[in-house]
Amino acid sequence: MGFLSGSSHTKVTIYSGLQVQSTSSALPIPIIWGRNLLAPNVLWYNNFKRHNHQRGKGGFFATGNATTYTADVIMGICEGPVAEIGNVWQGSPSPTTLAKLKLSFFNGATPQSSWSYLATTYPSQALSYNGTCYVCAANFKLGPSASIPSNNFEIYGVLQGTGFNGIDADPAQIIYDFLTNSQYGVGFPAASISGAALYGNNSSSFQAFCFAAGIAFSPVLIMREKASSILDRWLRLANATAVWSDGLLKIVPFADSSLSANGWTFAPNLTPIYSLTDEDFLYTEGEDPVKITRADPYSAPNWQAIEIQSRADQYNTGPITAFDQAAIDRFGRRVGPAVTAHEICDLDVAQTVAQLVMQRALYVRNTYQFKLSWEFCLLEPMDLVQINDAAIGVDAVTVRITDIEEDDSGLLTVTAEELPHGVDTSVVYPIQPKISTMPDGISAPNGVNPPLIIEPPPQLTNNALELWFGISPQSGDPRWGGCVIYMSRDGATYEELGAVTDSAQQGVLPTSLPSYAGANPDDADSLAVDLTESMGTLSSWSSAQAAAGDSICYVGGEYLSYENATLTAAGKYDLTGLYRGQAGIASVTSSAGAPFCLLDSAIFKWSVSSDDIGQTLYFKFDSFNTFLSGFQDLGTLPVFSYTVQGTGKLGPVASQLALGVSMDFGHVANDVASEMDDYGSVSSQIVSVIDLGNCTS
Repeated sequence: MGFLSGSSHTKVTIYSGLQVQSTSSALPIPIIWGRNLLAPNVLWYNNFKRHNHQRGKGGFFATGNATTYTADVIMGICEGPVAEIGNVWQGSPSPTTLAKLKLSFFNGATPQSSWSYLATTYPSQALSYNGTCYVCAANFKLGPSASIPSNNFEIYGVLQGTGFNGIDADPAQIIYDFLTNSQYGVGFPAASISGAALYGNNSSSFQAFCFAAGIAFSPVLIMREKASSILDRWLRLANATAVWSDGLLKIVPFADSSLSANGWTFAPNLTPIYSLTDEDFLYTEGEDPVKITRADPYSAPNWQAIEIQSRADQYNTGPITAFDQAAIDRFGRRVGPAVTAHEICDLDVAQTVAQLVMQRALYVRNTYQFKLSWEFCLLEPMDLVQINDAAIGVDAVTVRITDIEEDDSGLLTVTAEELPHGVDTSVVYPIQPKISTMPDGISAPNGVNPPLIIEPPPQLTNNALELWFGISPQSGDPRWGGCVIYMSRDGATYEELGAVTDSAQQGVLPTSLPSYAGANPDDADSLAVDLTESMGTLSSWSSAQAAAGDSICYVGGEYLSYENATLTAAGKYDLTGLYRGQAGIASVTSSAGAPFCLLDSAIFKWSVSSDDIGQTLYFKFDSFNTFLSGFQDLGTLPVFSYTVQGTGKLGPVASQLALGVSMDFGHVANDVASEMDDYGSVSSQIVSVIDLGNCTS
């Protein structure tokens, strides 16, 4: 068969450090306004550790040892200061919080104190990272791959809540901060910005338009980009433009209708400055004084999509569309180029913006060009004028100037667009938000029910001293993937024993079960069990299997097996064909409320040292979900205690007697005992019965 015929082996990778797929040291620090999503960048790590875990029964922890990793980490997020961090997504559509991930938050103030743990443990590396928002954690859980989990943080950034909806940011304030902020702005002088055009209620200001129209943004700047292209994109989405006038930068909306909403009123200036006639136009011989360019209606888009990051869908990207059905019916569907608008996270804002972009592209189709003398040099883009040209049938048509070019002789070449009423105002249409149907991989499951902790008799442990644990999730939570078991001998310091991934069939007795001294099977009694707490299920067995103890259960101090399981209600069964007094333990009466647990493969078994006999041990059970995530805070988990009795193992004398070995104990008065067994107090429970035969034989 050649060299390929050998047996195969699975190589387990052991990591010696944090796994970083690529360097991000050259990336700029992100800036965020409003409320949006950001992924972090690892700034520092240390104290990388490997942890080996004993695995329990079944599932992911079926064989061998599990290995996980932890490290002390600092993850940078963005420019600060920011208000707070809201939801956190760690590879799941369901959010969690910084507290549950045990992450500390620094908002990026200047100055900013350093992380106290870093200052104490690594004083030479204790940087404060002034002006940078970051999160950090000691012994941060990396999982089995030794890499930082995929984290995305909902950042309440600069100007968060200043927009009309109380969540996003006001576009007017975003633009001003972007241009003038001394820490991260572009260095534009504040004195060169027209405050009257930018701010103000009950006016034609850009801010009034945004509030009245219901437009608010949450931009995130991650990559290098020209400031002019950023500003152009924001203004296009806000249906406005920038104009340089009288030494000032003015932001002017295209809106052509009055609006009143969200406590604000916008009133556009629709009064033309001039009414231009043939006497005003300059023309060249053989050319019309006014040139009109008409766009082909068949080329005008009537279907427009913009791609946003929907807050209602955990900030996933997706399209929002606007269309004009009348234009589609007449000219056919014409799809405009997609617009990337990740600044938009609100669905209503997205619908408004998409509608405005579509309407301008569809209905503003006529372009006018004419020439004027230097007498009209005070005209500027966004001014309105009327034009009249009887030769081409233009009579008192109001147009908006979009561009003015001046040559060396003072000749003005003016370009204008038509001004159809209502085109630059949008009606908000209701839309259905997208809801993620991805499985939840991070939310914490329910905790465990009070566990069953027993010392089974020697017949069940092959004469080994063991503790058995029956563990199940509260209410049978389907998200429960198992739990990690921690043990402490002093009630303060805990060590990991192992993990279980199967739920025990655990419950209580709703009614009592009397003791039984007759021959098996016990057909006189039936055992009612209520498994509601674990939502467990029981199956029927053959009489041979029941007699052999394959269906053995722990019931209030007795070990018994059963043949038939009849479902009487959800989580409730009647068990018949009972084989009582199993495992060498005599049948006892079990009262209502006594614990019940099927002793199958879901039971976790832990070998106990003889030194622990008489000692009280303390246990905690840290549940995780089916994605091996969503761990709980160990410090908040309830503590369950158990005092080891040592009853699960026969002593040397009883072991010999059980094997039928003849024992000579010597003379009572003269010989010193060489072996001895401690059988406990007379009133303690009988854990094993040794039949030495007939005393007369």
